[in-house]
Amino acid sequence: MKMKLLKQIYYKIKCDKIIKKHANYKREKYEDRNVLESIIFPYMLAYHNPETVLDIGREGNQKFYNDFFSNRELWTIDLNPKHREFGAKNHVTDDVVNIKKHFKNNYFDFILMNGVFGWGLDDEKKIQTAFDGIYKILKPNGIFILGYNDEIFPFKKINGLNKLKKYKFEPLKNSSFKCINGNHTYDFYIKK
Repeated sequence: MKMKLLKQIYYKIKCDKIIKKHANYKREKYEDRNVLESIIFPYMLAYHNPETVLDIGREGNQKFYNDFFSNRELWTIDLNPKHREFGAKNHVTDDVVNIKKHFKNNYFDFILMNGVFGWGLDDEKKIQTAFDGIYKILKPNGIFILGYNDEIFPFKKINGLNKLKKYKFEPLKNSSFKCINGNHTYDFYIKK
C-alpha cells in the first residue's frame, strides 16, 4: 500500500511538471483537460502501470501527451495525416474504424479515445466496427476510457462497448464523470 501511495505521489508530481511546462493557462480542477491530465493520467500510471498505451485521435494541443507515457510503448492513431506531427513515435495514420488491421488481439493495457466519438466517428456502422476493434485489441483487465461530448448513438446499442464492464475510477468515485465545463464526460471501462 505504501509503495502505491509513493507511486501516486511520484506520478502526480511528474504530471504536474509536464502540465506546467506545456499547458500555460489557468485551469479549474474539474475542467475536461485538467481531469484527463492531472487526475486520470497520474492514477493510470501509478495504479495500472500500463506498458502498452493507445491514444486515439490527436490534435496540436496534445503533442505533449507523449511525455506522460515516456518509457512505455505508446501508440497514437489519427485519420488526418497532418496530425502525425502530434502523435507518438509509433503513430498510425488511419481511421479508427480500421484499428483491428494495425494491432493484435489483447495488445493494449490502456486505450484512450477522447474527443473522437461524435467528432468524426458518428456513423452507426463505423461506430460498431471501431468499438468492436477496441474491445478486441484491449488486454484482459485492460482499461478503456471514452471521453465525449454527446451520446450521438446509444451506448447500449454499441456491441464492442457492451462487452466491456463499467469500471469505478476511484479518484472520481464513479464509472462516469461529467466535467464542469460544457458537456464533456469520461466513461471508464475494463475488459473482464
